[in-house]
Amino acid sequence: MTPPVDVALAFIEAFARRDLDLAATFVADDVTFESPRVSLSGAPAYLAAVGEFAQLVDGVQVIAAVGDATQALVMYDMATEPFGTIRAADRYVVAGGRITANQLVFDTSRLHT
Repeated sequence: MTPPVDVALAFIEAFARRDLDLAATFVADDVTFESPRVSLSGAPAYLAAVGEFAQLVDGVQVIAAVGDATQALVMYDMATEPFGTIRAADRYVVAGGRITANQLVFDTSRLHT
């Protein structure tokens, strides 16, 4: 079985490349998502939100990634055209090689500039 940290990194890399078809392969149908701006349930809503934001992303630089048998935490800098670089941390819960929950934390003040 693929370790959760590897699933999380593969998902973030696919997101950064705007490869949403690949990103979707890492997402469970019943995924839940929480961020400072929105809470979502289900793969269609989650992938739509991820896809919309991915259009603004120019690249991702992973700072650190750690995990255990069920979850991963990834901190990264996300370069965006409209907002500059946003530092973010994502906690992913992974079961059966798919993300079942994602909690995203970032400073929302960058989105108001």
